[in-house]
Amino acid sequence: MTAKTARRHTARPRGRRRVLDAILFGLGELLITAGLVVALFLVWQLWWTGLDATAKADAIATDFASTQVDSPNVEGTRHYDDPPEVAAVGYGEVIGMLVVPKWYGVTNNNMPILEGIGSDVLDQAAAGHYPDTQQLGAVGNFAIAGHRRTNGNSFRRIDLLEEGDEIIVATKDTWYVYTVTSHEIVEPTDVDVIAPVPGQPGVAPTERMLTMTTCHSLTVGEWGNDHRWIVHAKFTYWMERAEGRPASVLNDEGVN
Repeated sequence: MTAKTARRHTARPRGRRRVLDAILFGLGELLITAGLVVALFLVWQLWWTGLDATAKADAIATDFASTQVDSPNVEGTRHYDDPPEVAAVGYGEVIGMLVVPKWYGVTNNNMPILEGIGSDVLDQAAAGHYPDTQQLGAVGNFAIAGHRRTNGNSFRRIDLLEEGDEIIVATKDTWYVYTVTSHEIVEPTDVDVIAPVPGQPGVAPTERMLTMTTCHSLTVGEWGNDHRWIVHAKFTYWMERAEGRPASVLNDEGVN
């Protein structure tokens, strides 16, 4: 073999390596670009949608507060008889404000409860009332839903709630106080959890219940939605706003 022929033979592998290097470089750039796109999407989903949703919730809360009876910062009288009836409202309208003392300093603790569970409702960092369930304070099950992640992370820390914790709904003139009784993790198709008697469809209710529902995953927790995290609470007492506040919301500047 001549020196010229040897050079031709050695040039081919080098040429193939250059092509391979170019392909790998191109793939690397594509992967970096894809990673940046995914990262930007996550920032938008988890941060920007939260800012936008929280701003909407704050505006709703401010408007609703202007219609509420002033509640002095003293413990009011607990009433254990039948609570005042709450009239049904139209889709997207405000029923009251959700107050969860266990969430102090953790997440929004003065959250609008709106009628309906469409994305246009829940995306406002709000809780949504299942229209086919009972009204607030009525015998049966007042069931509400909220996002676990994105758009305000409304029910993100639902996992903190334990038996005995209070869940409070503040309307224009009344505090409705429920106490957590249990929680469960179910399939998304298990709609019996919001039946008038949770888990017992067809049974006539005799108690006043509140049920919270949100997304959950058996593998990635709050980041997934293959299951649902459910919290049940039983009505305990009601209180007129003009008389004062539940002890658990005294001195809380974030609650009207």
